[in-house]
Amino acid sequence: MKVVHRLLLVAVTCWLREGGAPTVAGDPAHACGGVPVPYPFGLKPQYASSEEFLLNCNTSEGSRPRLLLGNNTIHKISVGDSTMVVSQPELYDCYDKDGNSTNSSSDLFIDLTPFPQYRLSGTRNNLIVLGCDIYALMTDEGGTFRSGCISYCNNSVDLAKETTCSGLGCCQTSIPKGLKTLRLGIFSFDRHALVWQFNPCGVAFMGDRNSSNISNSDLDKRADLVLDWMIGWDVTCAQAVLNRSSYACGNNTDCNDYPVGPGYRCFCKAGYEGNPYNRFHGCQGNYYM
Repeated sequence: MKVVHRLLLVAVTCWLREGGAPTVAGDPAHACGGVPVPYPFGLKPQYASSEEFLLNCNTSEGSRPRLLLGNNTIHKISVGDSTMVVSQPELYDCYDKDGNSTNSSSDLFIDLTPFPQYRLSGTRNNLIVLGCDIYALMTDEGGTFRSGCISYCNNSVDLAKETTCSGLGCCQTSIPKGLKTLRLGIFSFDRHALVWQFNPCGVAFMGDRNSSNISNSDLDKRADLVLDWMIGWDVTCAQAVLNRSSYACGNNTDCNDYPVGPGYRCFCKAGYEGNPYNRFHGCQGNYYM
């Protein structure tokens, strides 16, 4: 019986390391602050596929636990499309009736270079600018990419009634794929002199185009940044599959090269669903299709 018990312990340990553990929000080993932490990520070394996927659960006394990537709060991790949603601050620019600056934020610099497996999502992120005399500019660290948009209007716009950025009192623009750095700045043309009575401030933020609602006053939902992550960030699928011991895609999966530069991600084949990074229990047949 002792031998059987030891074998069971070994089997369970291996199962956990391969990502077989449940990612239930109430399970402290696999969740933080109500955010599930699926494999290949983990809160402890034995649950993460590697050190790069080890996340920090900040449990400071007196505050709700926060799942962190660096200093950024993580709101969601998806293994289905290999994305992560993190919070970012808004930029703001405010003036009084005489055109004097009353409250303005510094430029925001987003830097993913310490995290090799992450890129800014070019398909999910939009720069959104709200206001009647405001514009925002963005560039990467190397200056190879520059863009921005202008928001201008002569009358008050009730953004609480808006659900999309239609161009009146609001503008938006996308970013290219593969960026690891992004600097954002916010500015005013006339220091809100002509619109001060109804619009003394302008704001700008990165928003997830899948969920951004400009009438939403909850900054955790409005100022979201979406990151693409790769299970392997320095090899292609063709290179990774040559080493079966480190190849990360499980059964019933497809391997896709990242569109910009080296790196690969795993996806369940059509008709299957689950965690494509769990080698043994990940993508299961969808019998309801």
